[in-house]
Amino acid sequence: MPVFSNFGLRILVLGATGDQGRPQVEVALSRGHHVRAAARGAATSAPRDRYEFFRLDFADRGAVAAAMDSIDVVLANFPSSSFNDGAALIRAVDFVGAAAKSANVQLIVFNTSQPVADAPIGLRGHDVRLMMRQCLETSGVPLITLQPAVFMGNLLLWAYKAIVENNQFIYPHRSDLQVSWLWQHDLAQMMVAAAERPYLSGRKFRVGGPECLRGHDVAAAISAAAGRQITFVSQPIPEFCTALAEQIKIDDPGEKAFMLGELAGIYRWYNECLDHPFQVDMRDVMQDLPVSLTRLADWARRQDWSGSGRSRQ
Repeated sequence: MPVFSNFGLRILVLGATGDQGRPQVEVALSRGHHVRAAARGAATSAPRDRYEFFRLDFADRGAVAAAMDSIDVVLANFPSSSFNDGAALIRAVDFVGAAAKSANVQLIVFNTSQPVADAPIGLRGHDVRLMMRQCLETSGVPLITLQPAVFMGNLLLWAYKAIVENNQFIYPHRSDLQVSWLWQHDLAQMMVAAAERPYLSGRKFRVGGPECLRGHDVAAAISAAAGRQITFVSQPIPEFCTALAEQIKIDDPGEKAFMLGELAGIYRWYNECLDHPFQVDMRDVMQDLPVSLTRLADWARRQDWSGSGRSRQ
């Protein structure tokens, strides 16, 4: 099959300033494509003479349509369905699909940002993501879906404080849970590789990193990078949710309690589902999306585990 690379696809990156969208802008530029980076906030860190920045609110149907003008491929990243209004996200996806269809966009590459089953599981964050995927599947625009397991960058969000202060990697994973940790930059490489391979339309790819690791394996990799012993602690899910409650800025007590219950449910699913949503064998995926994947030990060496700063290279 032909691969359309290095000839300048016109690529729209939605959510271009986030941890997942930002590296997609960089990778697309490095591959010689013309990039329109769309987001609500400030522009990305790439030199502005290399790409076009488009300020976009997903609630603005007209702005979504304008963003699609003269675009070949959309790399679609959306806010978390666990922490945002599900109905608004589904409307946003509907706007994106309809606008892409009207603009004759050739392909949408959808990043689900999390594992997604093929049927509802009764948890809002997951089921909204499933409905978003289904909405794009019926938009009339060819679609490739990438469904990441879990991101290495999460370790810098939820686990970093205990690592630097107490030399403990505390996470709500069973001690024997096999997890395919994925670097956001590697997801970006796969998103752009998919953009260059429209013949893969209709495919859904579960994606992760090059290895499946238990919590103790992750702790060992961080220990080697930090130069000191880090111990894995399998955190009970209720304890994880209690700790996370302090970071969730929701005034309505009922909504906050519901969200924490949802988070507990999704982590139970991650830990207990017989389909092993966090465990991905990338060998077949690499046949279709041939990119170089980063081992967690190599990623860990790029980070600052002293507490003085957090590199996200």
